[in-house]
Formats: sequence, structure tokens, C-alpha cells
Amino acid sequence: MADNFPGVAAAPYSWPFDGQWSAADSALLILGFQNGTIAALGAEPEAAVAAKLIACAREAGVPVIASRRGRSETLSPIAARRAAMGDPVFAPGTSEWQLSDTLGLQVEASIFDHPGDNAFYSTGLEAWLRRRGIRNLVLAGVPTEGLLHATQRAANDMGFECIAVSDACKGTTDARHAGQLRVTVFGNGLFGTVACSDQLLSALRAPIPT
Repeated sequence: MADNFPGVAAAPYSWPFDGQWSAADSALLILGFQNGTIAALGAEPEAAVAAKLIACAREAGVPVIASRRGRSETLSPIAARRAAMGDPVFAPGTSEWQLSDTLGLQVEASIFDHPGDNAFYSTGLEAWLRRRGIRNLVLAGVPTEGLLHATQRAANDMGFECIAVSDACKGTTDARHAGQLRVTVFGNGLFGTVACSDQLLSALRAPIPT
């Protein structure tokens, strides 16, 4: 049995709700930290925080999954709308579409490509998590009001216990970022919880022997 990590002081409740999370039933989900998106949003500091989370999760034995959004002809109106909001969607295969090397993802990292903001849509992500018995998700991603929220909301509806890392996500504007995180915790955690990276990192570094 894997050692349990301490609960995380999150908003609006201590995460996870029952205090049970370990490397055996939890995963870190890194969303959209692609070269072009990081540059467009000025999200280099948030990418650096994501890299710390990745390194710490790997050390703790927690699986790391990354998602990569790409332009799709069938969803071109969505891409156009996102671009108008300052969140361009890049063509697969381009350097802008690639995940940033600064994340420190290993070659064998599981990567899911998706056409829209929701990393579960048209991918095998849910099946991948179910096969491994994952029930808790730590999410970091850009933009906050795009990939991060769409994926967390879908995951919450699927029954996953979710926490967004506030300083490992960035919106197309500061107001949108803050507003989206308020929506996340609305209604006693309607779409999950929110905490800063220091709280997650501290918990990952202090497993409780079982």
C-alpha cells in the first residue's frame, strides 16, 4: 500500500475531501504548457512552477500526464474564438504546438493530444486514469479559463477529486484568471478546489507511513 500524503489546505475545503491521496490513486495533469501558448500569455513563471510540480511528483512516484491542444479543421470556430481572446491555438507539428522543454517532462511521459479546451474530449485520458485506479487529480494549465477550467470541470463531473494549482495556471488576463478560480470554488467547490503550489509541494514531500 502506498503511503498517504497529508491533506492540502485548499479553498473551499481541505483536499481531498476524505484526506485520502497517495501515489497509487493520484496523478498530476499538466495542461497546455506549449511553447506558443506560454509565449502568448507570458506564462514563463507559471511554467517554472509546473516544472517544480512535475519534478516533485516524479520523486514521490505520482504519475505525470501532459496534454497538448492543437488546431482542428472540424473545430476551427473554437480556435478562432480562442485566438480573439488572446489564446491562439497552434497547428500540430509546429514548434509553437510542442510542449515546453522547460517542464522537464521525461521521454516516456504520457501525452494526450486534443482539439479543444477539454483534455478528455476525443482522447483516451479517462480510460488511462480508470485503468490505473486514479481518483485524485492535481491540475496545472494554461489558460486558466480555457484548458484548466474545461478539463477540471469535466473531470469533476466524471467523479475525480480535483485541485487546481493557482500559481501554476495563468489566464489570458489577470481578471479572467482570478474570476475563473472564483467560479471553481463557488458553491462549496462546485468544480473542485484551489491551492497554491507550496501547499502541494509540501504535502508531496511528506508522505505519512502506513
